[in-house]
Amino acid sequence: MRLLRLRLFDYRNFHRLDFSPGPGASVLVGANAQGKTNLLESAYLLATMRELRVETEAQIIRWQVVEDAIPVARVVGEAETTAGALKLEVAVVGRQGSNGLVASKTVKVNGVPKRLSDAVGRLTAVMFTAADIDLITGTPSSRRRYIDITLSQVDRGYVSARSRLERVIAQRNHLLKRIREGLARRDELAFWDAELARDGGYLFAVRAVALSELALLAAEAHASLAPTEELRLEYRPQLEGRAPDSLSNAAAAAEAYEQALRRGISRDVAAGMTLQGPHRDDIAFFLGGMPASGFASRAQQRTIALALRLAEARLLHSRRGEPPLLLLDDILSEMDAGRARSVIEAVSDYDQLLVTATEVDRFPRQFLDRANVFSVDAGAIAPLSAPAYR
Repeated sequence: MRLLRLRLFDYRNFHRLDFSPGPGASVLVGANAQGKTNLLESAYLLATMRELRVETEAQIIRWQVVEDAIPVARVVGEAETTAGALKLEVAVVGRQGSNGLVASKTVKVNGVPKRLSDAVGRLTAVMFTAADIDLITGTPSSRRRYIDITLSQVDRGYVSARSRLERVIAQRNHLLKRIREGLARRDELAFWDAELARDGGYLFAVRAVALSELALLAAEAHASLAPTEELRLEYRPQLEGRAPDSLSNAAAAAEAYEQALRRGISRDVAAGMTLQGPHRDDIAFFLGGMPASGFASRAQQRTIALALRLAEARLLHSRRGEPPLLLLDDILSEMDAGRARSVIEAVSDYDQLLVTATEVDRFPRQFLDRANVFSVDAGAIAPLSAPAYR
């Protein structure tokens, strides 16, 4: 899988951009706030249909056009995949609401309008950013979001089951509150429990299998980045202390979940919410046997996060039969020379890689000799010849 061309229209700080990254590594160099990260995020949007670093979708529309009659941001990508040529077009259209600008998103695949869920994963991508430290130190919701985005790129059934699960939990929680207030009966939960168990069992099973594979891949990737430190990843399903390997079969996981829901009715009613299920899962990281969130340094945490992203790339490759686009934002920040060298060695031979930096001299000469190097300045991109950065 290779991104051949990326065009941006009024996307973040880009007015117009037509960029062809080419195979192998493309290094994007520039000062902060020039658009390097925005460029990577636009490619990631094409793969996942999700925006990063925003509170609302409207925030990706270039601020100079938000007062237009119909402000629009567009991202268009052309790619080469094993399935053939691919063209993805994402448009975010804004309109003035009572509390400011609001937006809606549409997508076309090879010129045909599609639902967002049907467009996810047509192009696959893995993105590493400085915010990935939150995967180690942040809330469980950030880690659930990570695994959801990863699996949504390779499993359409997962996307549908996750969407239904959210709706059923909302309905069940509403009913639980009514039961607590004496306005509904407990036996009314049976229908919602069956619905929740079906999709929840599927999510438990898919996550258990994927995270078992990711744990091995992440440990291998981490060993190549930091040979003296041992990484362990642990999936923690929120289901009566069940071990992950007991949930790898969807039917068995669904049965176990439905039984757990019935046994936990009193607790759920008292809380007014569903206390067990995939919506409360977590992932734990251990470095040298110690919790990485509390004992690892920031450089170690960045290395763990990168190892997880490299493992994700290998998982997507194995599931799809072709490597994803690898997007690395300011990857060498806060790393010493030895760790930075190991990182570059780990990604040097990747099929297609976009990597950003504020200074080109952080990269080894051998890496730059094989890479395409571009400057990014105020939303404009230009190729740099070797004499310009040597």
